[in-house]
Amino acid sequence: MRHIIIAVLILFFIPAIAVVDAVDGYGQSEQNAGESYAGESPLHTYRHGTLRGDLAYTIGDSKYSGRLHPNATYTVNLPIELPEGATVEFARLYAYWTWSYVGSDGAYPDMLVRFGGDVINPDKAFTDRKGTPPYDYPAGTYCYDVTDQVESGGAYTAVVENTATDFKKFSMNGVGLLVIYNDPNGDETRYWVKEGCDVIYANEEVGITAEAATTEMVFEGDVADATKAILTTVVASGDKGENTLTFNEETYRGVYTGDPYPDLAIDERDVVAHLVARDNTVQIMDDGDFMAPSNAFLVVSYGSSSSSSPSESTPGFESLLTILIITVSLIALRRRT
Repeated sequence: MRHIIIAVLILFFIPAIAVVDAVDGYGQSEQNAGESYAGESPLHTYRHGTLRGDLAYTIGDSKYSGRLHPNATYTVNLPIELPEGATVEFARLYAYWTWSYVGSDGAYPDMLVRFGGDVINPDKAFTDRKGTPPYDYPAGTYCYDVTDQVESGGAYTAVVENTATDFKKFSMNGVGLLVIYNDPNGDETRYWVKEGCDVIYANEEVGITAEAATTEMVFEGDVADATKAILTTVVASGDKGENTLTFNEETYRGVYTGDPYPDLAIDERDVVAHLVARDNTVQIMDDGDFMAPSNAFLVVSYGSSSSSSPSESTPGFESLLTILIITVSLIALRRRT
């Protein structure tokens, strides 16, 4: 009996150990791992709030790195522009990586990231992989809080280094910098920041249909009376156009076509006409493309009306107009008599 109990305990702890090992050296970060081409890892809401301001996002001069061998580095310059007088609410750095392996086996990268010269560690790590051989190589999104380093607009630099001591290699799809900022001259805004890594691929060989290869997420909350709504989605490797984006009941086909480059597709669109009053739903479906939804940002604005007619802006104008009409009428009547 004692041997059975020990075996059960070992089996119980194996998944937890696997998740901790999924991000080498980052045991303190929150980790989320998936293992199939199905959409089983929807993006998580990192933060949702209301402010007077907006969102700024850039990938700078990111490009696909190719294989990074041990000691190799990958540098991205990230200029960010903010309105005059704006203050940073929070800033987030994203490292989008893929094809991490040693020999013929998938392995999680030994990655060191510097931002503005400082070594930073992710507070969240999202990974996904095929789950079956061959080429069961993981991909991921590592997320870093860089609020302390981003005090205003300007030029920032991120450097990614492969610190492996063996022959482990990985590739970078790109790096993104997100800034949510306050702007005293801006509109009242509600925002949602979602992040993750969900590798989806409709592939008959592994029994994954397009319906199964779908990432779904909900932007929870009330958005009634919005005047503008911008949805931005960041999808690693979406380049064939064999995909579909759905926002509530509206469907957009062939969205991810390798813009700005084949290894990191970014789509931005105004969806205000298709908002529902509460809990807006997004689906990203693969239909043979092979891609990894990694971020989704929704910014809903409530613009105020600044123009008004004289009768609305001048108290007592209606009474003055009435008196004028009566006076003119009396003068006209006296002339006739």
